[in-house]
Amino acid sequence: MPDAEPKATRIRLIYEKRGRACFVPHVAMSTLFARAARRAGIELSSTDGFSPRAKISFGPELPAGVVALSEPADLWLKGWNERDKTPDPIVSALNAQMPEGFRVKKCIFPAEGALALGKECRAAHYLAWLRNGAPDILPHMERHYGEAFLSGSFEQGVQPKISAVLADPAQNGIGGWVKVLIADGIAAGWHDMCVVRVNLGRWNGKHMEPIGEDAACLRIEK
Repeated sequence: MPDAEPKATRIRLIYEKRGRACFVPHVAMSTLFARAARRAGIELSSTDGFSPRAKISFGPELPAGVVALSEPADLWLKGWNERDKTPDPIVSALNAQMPEGFRVKKCIFPAEGALALGKECRAAHYLAWLRNGAPDILPHMERHYGEAFLSGSFEQGVQPKISAVLADPAQNGIGGWVKVLIADGIAAGWHDMCVVRVNLGRWNGKHMEPIGEDAACLRIEK
């Protein structure tokens, strides 16, 4: 009997997408990461079924044009063992193959039985501002999201901006709030806005607990 295929090992990448990379649509992300991994010599496990694909999972979808500073992605590696969980150049190898604007910040090996990203991403932290320097637009966000609005603040300065945490980002996308600003005549469209998703994670009642900050996980950073 042939040897059984080794169990796939899940790794969790924390990456950013800046500049023109923020316009890459969510549907293209799996292909982008799979190709980068293949060029980096990292063999990914495949999904089951008639059309197997690289086994990759991402956090909640972002609208095109939104910059992301700390996004999670789970990849399943084929044939890795415990002895392989050492600071090998996974991050460096991937970054050498990623398109401009994408950068893997760290690699985490989640603990056995760790939740899937769909259950881990329970809150999202955003920064947002209008290019014309309009006044406080935080009340519009609070009114639109209701109980899903967890926390927020308005920061004056050369570029006034808001900082806000929203619950259930898969259900409460930032696009809904931008539509409210357009309907209220505050913004003409997305081109008037700058939106950044700072991180994803959980809200503990007082502050965000970002994914990737679990001290129990082994990190490989660059």
